[in-house]
Amino acid sequence: MFTIMLICLQSRLGVRKIQKNGDALDRNLSTRAMVEMTSTWDALEDVFSMHFARYGLSSAKFNALIRLYMTGDRGLTQSELGKKMLVSRANITGLIERLEKEDLVVRGADPSDKRVFRVCLTDRAVMLMNAFLPAHNNFMHKVMSAFDRHEKEVFIALLEKLKKGLESV
Repeated sequence: MFTIMLICLQSRLGVRKIQKNGDALDRNLSTRAMVEMTSTWDALEDVFSMHFARYGLSSAKFNALIRLYMTGDRGLTQSELGKKMLVSRANITGLIERLEKEDLVVRGADPSDKRVFRVCLTDRAVMLMNAFLPAHNNFMHKVMSAFDRHEKEVFIALLEKLKKGLESV
């Protein structure tokens, strides 16, 4: 949807109107870069959705499980997990409930504060992650195989530069 809006905006503005605000080619390239990036993001989401589905996962479930997996037996409080995933309390509660129903996580009282719930992976989730992660890493390598090592380094540097530039917007 965002891609379509950018294309429409680009065609409505035309080069003459863009020239009033600066270098027309540079502005056109900025718009084209955004269109290409959002189009690529849409394609990546589709490809990763199919990849996750093979293991009964979604990107949100994987995001939660990998964060919990990385903490080991300690787990995370619901609020810690929500902050790490950048989601609201309501959304994290719903996600945790779905993961509980699938026997992937358990919630228990935090030993230091009985009002807080700590979320930990079940043995089933640990086995799932142990099986999934090697396949996932191979899949990510395959997705990025269009780039050689140098191009990946440049791509990462450009993405980091873009992210830093967003701070000033």
